[in-house]
Amino acid sequence: MVTLKDVAARSGVSITTVSRILNNRETGVPIRDETRLRILAAAKDLGYRPNLLARGLRGSRSSLLGVIARDISDPFHIQILRGLKEATQLRDYRLFLGHVDYRTEAAIAYSTMFEHSHADGILVIGDLEGGDPALEILSQRHRFVVGVTDRTERRRVPGVYADSATGTVQALDHLWELGHRAIMCVSDTRTYDGRMRIEQYKRYPKERGAGEYTQVYVADQEPAPAFELGQKIFATFDPVTDPATAIYATSDTIAIGLVQAAFQAGIPIPGRLSIIGYDNIDIAPYLIPPLTTIDQSGVEMGRAAGRLMFDMIDRDLDYRSADDIVLPTSVVVRQSTAPRG
Repeated sequence: MVTLKDVAARSGVSITTVSRILNNRETGVPIRDETRLRILAAAKDLGYRPNLLARGLRGSRSSLLGVIARDISDPFHIQILRGLKEATQLRDYRLFLGHVDYRTEAAIAYSTMFEHSHADGILVIGDLEGGDPALEILSQRHRFVVGVTDRTERRRVPGVYADSATGTVQALDHLWELGHRAIMCVSDTRTYDGRMRIEQYKRYPKERGAGEYTQVYVADQEPAPAFELGQKIFATFDPVTDPATAIYATSDTIAIGLVQAAFQAGIPIPGRLSIIGYDNIDIAPYLIPPLTTIDQSGVEMGRAAGRLMFDMIDRDLDYRSADDIVLPTSVVVRQSTAPRG
């Protein structure tokens, strides 16, 4: 491993001078540009890499951020991670990624690991089951914690969210404008946003005086459970007599499973049932049919979370002084929805 001592020997200066240049520290004694360039050239030639952990142990910033992800296989969370990676690369930061699979105890364990690694901050992607107590613990252990989900209420830590309530209304407005009145909803209930979207769905027809038709089915946020649920739904679905003409799936991954189940059951999409999803994941335009969905800007959400984290670190803001960032949502119309037949 190349050390500061090696770079100092190659460039013919003291270790202190090398440390000041490579760590971009202010110095009371001016350092000539020639010396600075010689140090940088020596570091490059030797392949020097800073010891981030040692830097954190000395009390400086470690240039490390811990990421606690609810589910790293979630395509929407992958978009968030892409945006977060872009933001951190601009600041020459590195990410430690922990996958917790909804488990609060795993999140707390990762927070301890990040604390021992002297991470400068922690970002939490996605709601955890019973996650508010876990966030309370994280905020007590770490000064800089940012949540990245799609809920829209203030919590113990500042966060970056999409307006999930508005997104649900936009999805239902789109189906409503196409003439659909009997709309099923398929959602998960493990997360706050899934439950909130169900409640918004239930209120929607009542607020428009359109009768009492609501039908809610529950599935996890993966295609396989949604596909199995779809098989059960469509096994008893009569294309002639069943009143439902559309489905609001509260995630694209749920919609993917339902589209496949409908295909196997011989139910045309969108000829007999229109389906709208939520998230606008990368594969949505390439499904058959291409999926109409709600875009909540996953990549931009990750970028915004990175900017919020760095603003907190740079200005030494705690959670009480940092404001939430709420991003707008929009409808992306594709071929999985059509006027009611």
